[in-house]
Amino acid sequence: MPKKAKIAVLGAGNMGTAMAQVLAKNGHQVYLWNHEGDREPLEQIKRWRENKKYSPGIKLSPKIVPEKDLRAAVADAEIIFFAVPSNFMSAVVRRSVAFLKKDAVCVDVSKGLDEKTMTIIPRVMQGCLPKNLNAKVVSISGPAIANELAAGGFTAMNIAGADKAAVAKVKRAMESKNLRLRACADILGVEITGSFKNVYAIAMGVCDGLKMPLNTKAALLVLALKEIGRLIKKMGGRAETVYDLAGLGDVVGTGLSYISRNRRFGEYLARGLAAKSALKKVGQTVEGLGASRALICLAGKYRLKMPFAETIFQITEGKAKAKAAMAKLLAHY
Repeated sequence: MPKKAKIAVLGAGNMGTAMAQVLAKNGHQVYLWNHEGDREPLEQIKRWRENKKYSPGIKLSPKIVPEKDLRAAVADAEIIFFAVPSNFMSAVVRRSVAFLKKDAVCVDVSKGLDEKTMTIIPRVMQGCLPKNLNAKVVSISGPAIANELAAGGFTAMNIAGADKAAVAKVKRAMESKNLRLRACADILGVEITGSFKNVYAIAMGVCDGLKMPLNTKAALLVLALKEIGRLIKKMGGRAETVYDLAGLGDVVGTGLSYISRNRRFGEYLARGLAAKSALKKVGQTVEGLGASRALICLAGKYRLKMPFAETIFQITEGKAKAKAAMAKLLAHY
């Protein structure tokens, strides 16, 4: 792949913007697209070189081209990064198919599962793509707070995919002295941890809202990793993936970050806000809310006891008060 390749990033939220910035700083021409219902970020970038809505304070590279037309963004792109919410992924991939190059690499940035089918997002993408591109689906996941990534702070993540050449292509496009991608063969494990870390991040916020000490949060993080690891193994992945960057790294990064929207959502719940009010206060998508429901469904399907996940579910669904639910969990730790 030439150094100045055309790359598309679909989704101009905070992570999509961060990915575009990383790629542009590496010298690539990056076409950043966002869905028709939210053109504001593209207009802001065009006018101020800043996505004030999702990534305020980050001066963006002139190599980032805000593009309203999906075809113009995707056509002839060597790599397409899909950074849209998981519940919109299949629709965006299907819309993009007609414009993709025959050897394009498609990268899942959103992580997780389709909540309706309980299918990991790379497999959802593969179901929408022509067969010749199925092996070229790559997943990236790990401890990457978007604004820190965009600002150039050192970041390391896992990258997983069946096609080694596709993985290598993405690594060449993205890596720099401030970003490292570590290959992992377990794409299922990477996606499962990437999705469900948000559930446990909500719990870390609940702990903060209840003013629980770090000792308590540390103990609960260990329990979270054990629950995710058991699920990965039951689903056919590698339990040890939970201790890699996409697992332990991301659980800690998201769960302990002050700006994490999933963590903040949990904190608002613990302070007494109902889920609807807490969502409004966060002002952005809280992936852990839907992921919590999916996690409980999978626990039932695979006959797994996941008391921590069940506790979070009870709190987020308004079936239990945060303080009482957490006290009950700790009493049986």
